[in-house]
Amino acid sequence: MIYECIGVYAKNAYHIPELSVSVHSFEELCFVINENLYELGDYIMKDEVISFVKESLALYDLAERLYAARPALKEYVRQMLSYRHYAPEDLISKACSILEGAGSTREYVRLISRGDFLCENRKYKSAIIIYEHAREEMDKGSVKDETEYKRLMQKLGRLYALYYLFEKASECFSLAGDKKRTLFCRKLSMSRVDFVDLLIKEGPDEDVAALIEEYTKTPVGIDELKAALKETHSYGADLAAERLNARLKAEYRRI
Repeated sequence: MIYECIGVYAKNAYHIPELSVSVHSFEELCFVINENLYELGDYIMKDEVISFVKESLALYDLAERLYAARPALKEYVRQMLSYRHYAPEDLISKACSILEGAGSTREYVRLISRGDFLCENRKYKSAIIIYEHAREEMDKGSVKDETEYKRLMQKLGRLYALYYLFEKASECFSLAGDKKRTLFCRKLSMSRVDFVDLLIKEGPDEDVAALIEEYTKTPVGIDELKAALKETHSYGADLAAERLNARLKAEYRRI
């Protein structure tokens, strides 16, 4: 059975960064909302969402209802799902019940949960955006859960390091209280001279400094690669380069 689209099928999609999804129609927006009830937050009630409903989908009466329903998320979702009988009452009641239970959950908890989900699905850039939103939410609070904050900084540090953004990574690891990874990323973000100056100035733990030196020394495989490259574009050189590249990546990710 084919249903006629309620409203207009928008030429330009509306992107919801917090959910890493884009929607073109009212049906798609409702489906995304219903499938992500545990991750929903105030972001779904932004002016941009209602403007999309009004201007891109031409659903003027729904836009008015959504304006009136804010800032109550449960009522906002009820108006969305009940519009023109999109969803049956039992599904709407279940959705409202979930949102009522989630009302006591802090926004940053939902964001971290969403970021974890994105990481599990290898959507690392989107995860960084969500984790940074969670960080902002936690920084706003007068009282901060220090343990959870450190866990979040550890996750962010790993993602920034994955993209070789070592300065940002070191900042996150520092806030997480991870001295070893902080020093490791600071070394990778500095010239050797600057790093030596840092060691002289700050005098970090000798065992940690020795460990970082071990991690960042020139791999033995480099000599193998140099020898292979002398063969100029031979099969052996390409194979050696490929094997070394795979090994270095594996070692780097292990760290």
